[in-house]
Amino acid sequence: MTTPDIERPEDIPETVAEALESSSDEQLREIIHYAQQLLEEQPSLTDEIESRDGEEVLRTEDHGSYTHVVVERSDDSGGDTGPYAYRVKWQSGIGDDEGKYRWQYLGKVDDPEGE
Repeated sequence: MTTPDIERPEDIPETVAEALESSSDEQLREIIHYAQQLLEEQPSLTDEIESRDGEEVLRTEDHGSYTHVVVERSDDSGGDTGPYAYRVKWQSGIGDDEGKYRWQYLGKVDDPEGE
């Protein structure tokens, strides 16, 4: 089998790319099926996101590698209650660290219902 003229994504380890490139069509179909089963076993990032202290999640929107989250802060937060938008991504841990959610502030939302 010749090496395809396709650019390898940076996140795929070279050993995995080489194994895929040397696989037959039948093997690639089995690999795809296996990968899809693994994905189904992973909990959705969106399903796992919970409100932080002093905030209420108004809505979430799954974008695959990240989730768009709109929150409102409680009145006792001492300032504007929002709503505010965040991009939330899961960052895997290193070694014994289990990982954590990274909340990236995007700004205040004009329409909290997204309409």
